[in-house]
Amino acid sequence: MKTLVTRAMLLAFVAVSLPALAADKKGAAPAKADAKAAEKTAEAKVDPAHDASKADPPLLHVGDDAPMFNGLLHNPEEAGKPTIDLSAMVGGDAEADGTKVVLISFFATWCGPCKRELPLLVQLDKELRESGLRVVSIAIDKDEAKWPEIARLVKENKITFPVVKDRYNLIARRFLGEKTALPSVFLIGRDGLVKLVKQGYGENAETFLRGEIDKALKE
Repeated sequence: MKTLVTRAMLLAFVAVSLPALAADKKGAAPAKADAKAAEKTAEAKVDPAHDASKADPPLLHVGDDAPMFNGLLHNPEEAGKPTIDLSAMVGGDAEADGTKVVLISFFATWCGPCKRELPLLVQLDKELRESGLRVVSIAIDKDEAKWPEIARLVKENKITFPVVKDRYNLIARRFLGEKTALPSVFLIGRDGLVKLVKQGYGENAETFLRGEIDKALKE
């Protein structure tokens, strides 16, 4: 009798457990899909569109203290160093290296205007470095699969100024917030104060950048 009862209990346990296990397996795929979808949504928050009218108001304004940051570079060989520290360039702890103004430009591989602007940044860096300008580019691409394209852009444009890895957008969120239009640039004076904020501009980049940089270098 005990054997029959034990077998009956075992069969009942199997009958209950198998459907539950099957349900768990069926639910695993949607859970992974939901996680991937959430990850893509989080990445898209940084630059939902290049339309400046849809961007959040700027976090920083002229006269504000610039957020300090440091980070690894995409191009340590070309830049001649593995990392960058903004506080060593501007502000109270800045090193005496001739820096007068730092131009910080945020870009992403999916931003066409950003890529078209790179030759201009290279030109400004070459022409005005001796006058005290320092150019820093910050790449906000999170997907490592996009990093080879950044390396290609560095090589094609012969970029020697630092290109910072902002994979988790820790720097971008302090300068740009959650929703911004690209490209976006900031000029930071030797005193560590913001001299220019420009987000989501059009084709007149060279005109206004040269004018603002020249004004900042003379201050």
